[in-house]
Amino acid sequence: MANIYDVANFFIELAGQDDEGEITNLKLNKLLYYAQGHYLAALNKPLFTEAIEAWDLGPVIPAIYQKYKICGKNSIAAEGKDIAENFSDEEYSFLLDIAREYGKYTAAYLVNKTHEPDSPWAQTNRNEVINIEQIAAYFSANERIKPFKIKLNDSKNIAIGHRDSEGFLVLPADENDDYWDNYNEA
Repeated sequence: MANIYDVANFFIELAGQDDEGEITNLKLNKLLYYAQGHYLAALNKPLFTEAIEAWDLGPVIPAIYQKYKICGKNSIAAEGKDIAENFSDEEYSFLLDIAREYGKYTAAYLVNKTHEPDSPWAQTNRNEVINIEQIAAYFSANERIKPFKIKLNDSKNIAIGHRDSEGFLVLPADENDDYWDNYNEA
């Protein structure tokens, strides 16, 4: 099982690899929520053990909020750590998928998505723990949420993404993607 601080560092370091990448405390907490939800739905077990609480601006892991609250609304600076060493190949591949799917969105967009009326956040009183079984059921049954399949990835090499014409961060689909061969040569 992954350590919550390692998972948080994964998203921070990944964002830091992009010249325009930034991740705030708010966005980081939403990415962690989506990672936990999809992992629960895919494997029927948690990615990390820390509880997620229903705060005014959506799901929050209090320990992560406390660690990065000094940044306020500013971006959290990457430290240049190796983001692959603390994860199994399965976890690493999964986290890349989460970053590809949700990392392209703003914190405000992710907040709005977590506030949908049928979401676990909406069904939980503010400042209380969101029931993990409720999170699992929501991510398993919600047709609007793209399901993730966990796949084994034997490579932990990461390519630095690029921005598409609309400004979204684009990560490689896989290491055999021809686009990245051409992009890296440019």
